Amino acid sequence: MLAELRNVTKSYAAVPVLAACDFSIAEGETVAIVGPSGSGKSTLLNLIGALDQPESGEVIVAGKNLATLSPDELAEFRNAEVGFIFQLHHLLPHCSVMENVLVPTLARKASKAERAAFRDRAAHLLEAVGLTHRLTHRPGQLSGGERQRAAVARALITSPKLLLADEPTGALDRENAARFTDLLAELEVAVIMVTHAPELAGKMGRVLELRAGKLV
Repeated sequence: MLAELRNVTKSYAAVPVLAACDFSIAEGETVAIVGPSGSGKSTLLNLIGALDQPESGEVIVAGKNLATLSPDELAEFRNAEVGFIFQLHHLLPHCSVMENVLVPTLARKASKAERAAFRDRAAHLLEAVGLTHRLTHRPGQLSGGERQRAAVARALITSPKLLLADEPTGALDRENAARFTDLLAELEVAVIMVTHAPELAGKMGRVLELRAGKLV
């Protein structure tokens, strides 16, 4: 398995969110997680992405038990193993699309040749998401759907094994949301997408509902 949650619990302000939750995803698999607001969907993604820690249980991603990693190792894990896409794209407004895609690579010590390779990969990814004609544009010059597609390219620039998407279509209209979800389903990478939309969830390979702190 690429990622596993084993008997994971998590609470906020003494309110249980996840209760003995188990989950697994294989390499290349796409999974949608649905459930009402406040059910813990984003919390689940944060645990898998090492943005938060469980109270008990184990989170294992790419063979790493996240509880055993140092802060520096966790930072490297987040940069190398996992890509993040959020409802708000979080693109830097004063940078071009190409520059935004390259932002995750800036934390790495890389040679001139490696920087050139990252730039080539960014150009390839932007072509794959249909933004070749937007390389030098800034986010304010893009549509909502284009900004989210740029966010996908940015999330994939470091070749992560797993993509975590938290309500990525929440700010898009129905047509762009459907196109965006189709794009996620076609990626050659494992995807976990949190969504409120059943019709979008159905485009993923598997749909799970978070109910009473557990996935069913």
